This record gives sequence, structure tokens and C-alpha cells, in this order.
Amino acid sequence: MAFTTKDFVVILKKHPLVISCGVLSVVLLTGSYIRNARAGALSAQLKEKDDQGTAILNNIKNGTNLPEQFETLSAATKELESRLVRGAERARNQQYFYRIESDTGVKELSLQANAPSRAQPRGPKPLYTGISYSIAVQGDYRQILNFIGRLESGPLFYRLISSSVSQQRGASAKEQRGASMINLTLTLELLGLP
Repeated sequence: MAFTTKDFVVILKKHPLVISCGVLSVVLLTGSYIRNARAGALSAQLKEKDDQGTAILNNIKNGTNLPEQFETLSAATKELESRLVRGAERARNQQYFYRIESDTGVKELSLQANAPSRAQPRGPKPLYTGISYSIAVQGDYRQILNFIGRLESGPLFYRLISSSVSQQRGASAKEQRGASMINLTLTLELLGLP
């Protein structure tokens, strides 16, 4: 037995309410499915727009004093850069050590600029580099401590690589009464531009 269009029309006439409810249910379920599928995407889009709005409001709030902050940072950068040494200005860099030597009264035994290390760090080229020096001085305990204090509180930034201290006793009358000379050898890097 084949189901024909006439049979379908007869069923529609016999049960119009049931068929209408069935068709309406299918349409509503399809609409609900489509709406729920789009709701997730729209929810994610709404969250993204909300995050962008929050970021913009934070930028506006944080940007109110931006010109003053920029001027402050520029002034601090200029002050820091004035404290850097230049790798090519060897004589000027050594003058720094000579000045400390004359102020503290220590006797310089040797001062030499060390060759820069050949190991290049990975990644982008660094803005600053260490200019390496080795210095050996001699003086009494007070002079040596004064020399170290002047290095630490001086205008240049440095990093101590190594140090050694040795005591040297002499045969003079003054040194026999307890005063002894101290030898200090430092290897350090001054922060600078290549």
C-alpha cells in the first residue's frame, strides 16, 4: 500500500491540530537550536568587546599624566647615561681611577684595560656593555678602605669581577711599629657603551 498525496490530505483534514502542533514544534526546535548555536559565538564576541573596552578605559585613566611621566623618565635616562663610560674613550676612563687614587692617597701599582670578551650573547645586541679594567693599588688600611668607598659611591656604575688583598710588611721603622702596607687588586667592569 502506497501513501499518496490524497491520503496525506485526508489525514490533514482529520487531524489538523495535531499536524499543526507537530510542524510548529519542529520549526521551534530548529529555531532554538540555531539561536543557541549563535548565542555562544555572540557571547564570546561580547566578552572580547568588553575586554577591549576595559583596556581602552584603563589606557585613558593611566594616560592622564603621560607627558609628565615621559619627561621624568627622559630626565632619569639622561642622568643615567651621563654615568656611563665609552669604550673608545680609554684615557678618560683611566682618569677616573687616577682621580680616586690621588684623592685617597693610595699608590697605583698597575692599571690596564682588559680586552672585551668575544662571547656574544644570543638575541638582540645589548644596549650597554661592560668595559673591563684591572687595577692594583697599595696603601695602608685606611687608604684602601677609602679607595673602595670612593669606587662604590662614585658616579660610575661598576661590577666587581674579582678581588684579592695581600699584606706586605716592610723593614722600615714606621712599618715595624705595626703599620703595614696592603696590596689590593681588583678586576671590574664599568657599565658603558661599546
